[in-house]
Amino acid sequence: MAGEKAVPEACPVDRKESMKFTCNVATLKRALALLKLDEPKTHLSITAQAAQLQFRCDTDDGKFCIDHTTPAEVEVPGTVTISADALPRICEHTTNETLQFRHHERHGCLDIEGEQHQHVVRTYVEKGLNPALEEPTDVHEYEIPASQFGKALNTVLFASEKPSDAEGADRRAGVTGALFQPHDGEYRIVTTDGKRMAVLTLPSARALGDTETPVPKRAMAYNACVKMVNLIESLKPEVCRLRFAENVVSFEAEDVVLRCLLPQENFPNYLSVLEGAAAPLEVKVNREKLLWALRIIHVEDNPNHRTEFRFSDGQLTVGNNTHLGKSEASVPIQYEGPDTATTIDSRFSEEALLHTDATNVTFWLNPDTHRLSPILLDLAQNFRYLVMPLR
Repeated sequence: MAGEKAVPEACPVDRKESMKFTCNVATLKRALALLKLDEPKTHLSITAQAAQLQFRCDTDDGKFCIDHTTPAEVEVPGTVTISADALPRICEHTTNETLQFRHHERHGCLDIEGEQHQHVVRTYVEKGLNPALEEPTDVHEYEIPASQFGKALNTVLFASEKPSDAEGADRRAGVTGALFQPHDGEYRIVTTDGKRMAVLTLPSARALGDTETPVPKRAMAYNACVKMVNLIESLKPEVCRLRFAENVVSFEAEDVVLRCLLPQENFPNYLSVLEGAAAPLEVKVNREKLLWALRIIHVEDNPNHRTEFRFSDGQLTVGNNTHLGKSEASVPIQYEGPDTATTIDSRFSEEALLHTDATNVTFWLNPDTHRLSPILLDLAQNFRYLVMPLR
């Protein structure tokens, strides 16, 4: 990495320090856990000033950063940048209650001292934060009950395309992450991978301030959404705040702030997709019985199979046809319409049912379109799930 200096064998103790502070190990462990980003090449910047430390973890590609502030005994203020991998193992294995840090800028090293151990860690030339991630001033800001928001994200992320999927040779036309769309005191969280879509509508998105800047119709990055959920579970805050600018979203919970760039791609027009899938016939199905039927027919764990949903007088039959043979199972329903069927990817047939605890789910059917009709499910009063059919 540009800016690296050779690691000296030791930093003489008589050299004037450009930064010096003492930090409680338990406090440091908590900070590192909160700051951890599951991204390659992450850096940790520590700024010591006025009896506190500001930790910042950011990624080499400049797309993510996360800040956390904690108290400390600061003797000489300053800033140092090291690899995010340098501290966790030291903190894990030390038996000391505190560690002392001395930064020797001229020699590019950070001394970390305990009672019976010492470490010399390479430092990097401070490259500064990606200007696009600086806290924006013209923003849409919303305050949301944190547990509600975390649960909502956790509920719908299954329908998003994961970054590992997007990088494959068979990339689908999906968008990684989740779209946040406020409307009249409510908000929707929408995810899609191009073949399915989950839409969850929730109350209590309180707008803070007044701005003419529109909320971008771009998804919050998948990894950022996962980190938001983790922070809410760790901190258990009462509320969290989301700030949207043109190219960046900021998430704040207690003393932690996560910022990430928004992808350039606009999110699909999910309202148009839902309107196109609207259907006149409503059929309720017991969720547990349907889940049993889907599990019993999938005798082979192969994600490339197809599952048929066939509606007929008084029953729903699900079927799976593989090289091992054909399996079918039926569940009773209140249905007196014409026979209709549609086929979807087997990967998508069970997972949505596992993300709700509703007794019944509702299918919306359009017999006129027959096998080309998407499956539109109401998993709860405020939770819709759509799966595109297979030809």
